[in-house]
Amino acid sequence: MTWQYTPYIIPIVIAAVVSGTVAVLAWQRRQIYGATPLLFLMISITQWLIFYVLEIGSTTLEGNLLWANVAYVGIVFGPVAWLFFAFEYTNPTRKVTWRTAVPFIVEPLFILLVAWTDGLHHLFRASVTLDSSGPFAYLVIERGPIFWVHVAYSYSVLAYGTYLLIRAYFHTSGLYRAQIGVSVLGAFVPWIINILYISPVAAMFIIDPTPIAFMVTGVMFAWGIFGYRLMDISPVARNSVIEQMDDGMFVVDTLNRVVDVNSAGQAILRKPTNRIIGLPVEEVFDEWANLVAQYRDVERANTQIRFPTGGQMLYYNLNISPLHDKHGRMTGRLVMLYNNTEQRKGEIALREAKEAAEAASRAKSTFLANMSHELRTPLTAIIGYAELLQEQTAVMDDTNLPQRLEKISVSADHLLQIINDLLDLSKVEAGQMKLSLSSFSITSVIESAQVVVQPMLSENNNQLTINLNLDSDTMQADQAKVRQILLNILHNAAKFTHDGEIILTAQRDPENGSQLMFEITDNGIGMSEEQVKQLFRPFFQADLSPTRRYGGTGLGLAISYHLCKLMQGHIQVQSKLGEGTCFRIFLPLVTPDVVVAANGQANTPLAEGLSDS
Repeated sequence: MTWQYTPYIIPIVIAAVVSGTVAVLAWQRRQIYGATPLLFLMISITQWLIFYVLEIGSTTLEGNLLWANVAYVGIVFGPVAWLFFAFEYTNPTRKVTWRTAVPFIVEPLFILLVAWTDGLHHLFRASVTLDSSGPFAYLVIERGPIFWVHVAYSYSVLAYGTYLLIRAYFHTSGLYRAQIGVSVLGAFVPWIINILYISPVAAMFIIDPTPIAFMVTGVMFAWGIFGYRLMDISPVARNSVIEQMDDGMFVVDTLNRVVDVNSAGQAILRKPTNRIIGLPVEEVFDEWANLVAQYRDVERANTQIRFPTGGQMLYYNLNISPLHDKHGRMTGRLVMLYNNTEQRKGEIALREAKEAAEAASRAKSTFLANMSHELRTPLTAIIGYAELLQEQTAVMDDTNLPQRLEKISVSADHLLQIINDLLDLSKVEAGQMKLSLSSFSITSVIESAQVVVQPMLSENNNQLTINLNLDSDTMQADQAKVRQILLNILHNAAKFTHDGEIILTAQRDPENGSQLMFEITDNGIGMSEEQVKQLFRPFFQADLSPTRRYGGTGLGLAISYHLCKLMQGHIQVQSKLGEGTCFRIFLPLVTPDVVVAANGQANTPLAEGLSDS
C-alpha cells in the first residue's frame, strides 16, 4: 500500500483542523444545552475527514477501500450525532442517554458491518474499481441496495432534526431567534451538498464535499450556541425556563432598546411582541414615563415600585442587573418585574387592621381608666355614708336597719375592689403603672396579707402555714404591689380549697440568689392543663358553669402577672386537676430603679411549666 501527496487534501486537512477545534470548544462548554451531541458530531466529522485524506492519498485499490471503510465510522454516525444535537438543543428538559440513543445507532452499526464485509456479498458496493487517470487515484463505485437504504435512513434522520430546529425557530422570539436561526441555516448545508454529490452532477466534484459540508454545519451550530452568550442557554431552554416564569423579563441593550421579552412581560404591558421588540424603552413603557426616567441609566436596582392603572394601584418588585459578554463588556441589562399587588394589599390591610386594633385597645384602656375613676368617686361616697348611717343607727331600736346597711357596705366594698382591679388593669395595658420603690420587711408584708385573707380562710375551714427561710428580712421593691400579688394568690388558694391546707414559703431562689421566691401551695380543686395555659389572661375564669360556684372577675391573676413583670420578676404555676396548685413568685430582692414596660400581651398563654417536685 503506497501513498502520494496531492494538493486536494489541503482543504480537507483544513476542514479536519476546524472540526477538531470545534470539538475541543464543545468539550470545554459541554455544560451548555446541545454541546455534548455537538462534540460527538464534530468528532465523527473529524474522523471522516482524516481518513478521507488517507483514502485519496492512497494509490492502490486495497488502500482506498481500507481507508474508505474506516472513514465510514464517521459517515454513519455523523447524521445520528447531528440528530442528537437537534433533539437535545430543542428539548432542554431531556438529555440524550444511552437508552434513548440505542434505537438510532442500530442502523449505523449494521451499515458498518455490511460495508466491512462487502467483499462477501457486494450488497453495499455492487462493483468497485480504481480510476488513476485524474489528479489522484479514487474509487469508482456502483452502489448496492444497502447503500441506498443507508441514504434513506440518513436523510430521514437529517429531515427529523431539521424539522425540530425549524419548529424551535418559529417558537422563539427576540435575540434568541437569531441564535437558533444560524443553526437552521447550518442544517441545510449538508442536505444541499450531499444531494448534489450523489446526483448525476457529481462529476463536477473532484473530491467528496459532504464531510466539509458537515464541518460547515458544525461550525454554524457552534456559532449559534456559543456565539450568542447573553445567557449561555439554548433558545429552547430559554423558552422552557423563561416563558414559564411568573416574573416579567425584559432584555435591554446598550442603546436602551428592548431586544427580548417573555410572556409575563407582554402581559404586564398588554402589548404584542411587535410593539416591544426593537423599540426604545420610552416607547415600550410609555405608561411608566416617570419610572423610565428614574431608572433609564441605572445598571443595578432592587426595589419596589407602584403606579396606578385601570383605576387601581399596582405594586411590582423591580430588579435590574447588567449583562456582560465574555470580555466583560456590558451588552445590556436584564429587567425583572414581579407583580406582588395582592401581597402588598394584604400587608396594607394587615397593618391597617393592626393599627385599628391598637387604637381600639388604647380607647378601651382609656375608657376603663376614666370610667373606673368616675365610678369609684360616687361609690366611695356611698360607702362612707353607709358607715355613717351604721354608726347613727347603732343606738336606735331597729335590728334590721344596721344589717341592711352592712349589706350595702359589703356590696359596695366588693364593687370598689372590682373597680380598683379594672383601674389597675387599664393602667398596666396603657403602660401607665408606676413603681414606688422602698425598703421594707418581708415578714410584715406576709403578715399583713395573712390578716386580710384570714376571713376567707376561716370561711372555708382552711389552715395557712407560713415558712420563712430568709437570711435577710429586707427587700427593696414596691411594697403595696408585692402585698397585692400575695393577696391575689392567697385569696385564690383560700377560695378554691375547702377543709385543706395552704402553705406559704418565702426563701431565696435556689437557682438565682438575687431573687426572692414565694411559693404558695394548696391541696384544693386544682386545674387542668388547658386551664393552666389560659390562667393569666384577663377575665379568664376556670369555672364557667352556669351556676358559677366560686365567682370572681378573673382579673387578680392577670394583674399579679403584670405586676411581677413590672418589677422584673415572673410567676410559674403547676397544677393537677383534683390534686391542688402550686404558684411560685420570683421577685428581685432589689428592684432596679428603671422604667419597665408593663403592657405585655395579656392574651398570650403566660404560664410557665414547673418540673415535678
